[in-house]
Amino acid sequence: MENNLVVQSNDLILATYTMQKTDKELILACISQIDSRPDAPQVTQDTEYKVSVDDMKSLFFGKKSKNEQNIYRDIESASKRLYDVDIVMNLPENKTLQTRLVSSIIYDPDNGEVVLSFASKILPYLTQLKANFTKYRLLEIGELSSIHSIRMYELIVMWVNQFQYSKEFSLEELKYVMNVKNKYKQFGQLKDNVIEKAINDINENTNYRVSVEYKKKARGKGYKGLILKFHKKTLDKLTNKDDTLSPSAIQSIVDNVQFMNDYNNHPSLSYDGRMHTDAFKREMINIIQREPESFNKLNKGLESYLPKVKH
Repeated sequence: MENNLVVQSNDLILATYTMQKTDKELILACISQIDSRPDAPQVTQDTEYKVSVDDMKSLFFGKKSKNEQNIYRDIESASKRLYDVDIVMNLPENKTLQTRLVSSIIYDPDNGEVVLSFASKILPYLTQLKANFTKYRLLEIGELSSIHSIRMYELIVMWVNQFQYSKEFSLEELKYVMNVKNKYKQFGQLKDNVIEKAINDINENTNYRVSVEYKKKARGKGYKGLILKFHKKTLDKLTNKDDTLSPSAIQSIVDNVQFMNDYNNHPSLSYDGRMHTDAFKREMINIIQREPESFNKLNKGLESYLPKVKH
């Protein structure tokens, strides 16, 4: 199960809900079993997904010292909470969907298993997806330590897939998108318990690098918002001193004639990108940031196309 994909509609990624970390992990372990392709077999609210205690241990507790009895306790508690989880999702035409996440859930303590089925209104956001979805492997979040870290990670993966590499928020917008709208009245609490904790966790335990810039109020003390900036760690050699991605470094790579010759057949390039220099450069700026690991020809890594530093 550890290599299974978690695939969700972006509408579901952006939905609001209240969950604890184990609740989220249990749900993701089930979602990773769904074949989300458009031609996959139909899934209904009676389709069951099974997750064992051993699955949870290998996926989320592998490197953490955790008492066996505590794992059983946490999974049992999560299975009880999940039935009451409401998902609130914004729909077109100013409509709002509110629905349960699961239609049924069974906890089997003798066999150490949870068996659940998803609610019918949620299934369109998990199955037969054609566009506007986000995917990542369970292995990528296995070491994250909080629900806020997982939430931020999913959002970052979604934004990068949409060719966005920074996001600016007011504090209220950030609280909404992180599902803590009615918590953390003080900025210091929000900063320490949500923002910095999630950023440090992602930087230490995932393939992304995140930095934050806080925006001060025009008058008086305090802060009004923040800017999150993020990139894949594969691009660390293309960053500025503050760990933010350097647009000028990427531009110099795509302007390099040798780079164009070496990667004009990149599988993510469109026909137009293969045929026209301007389109090649425009598309490559996004491809480099979205999938830097794909530039893996021998001795032709991205940093090899940067101008040589004169000593």
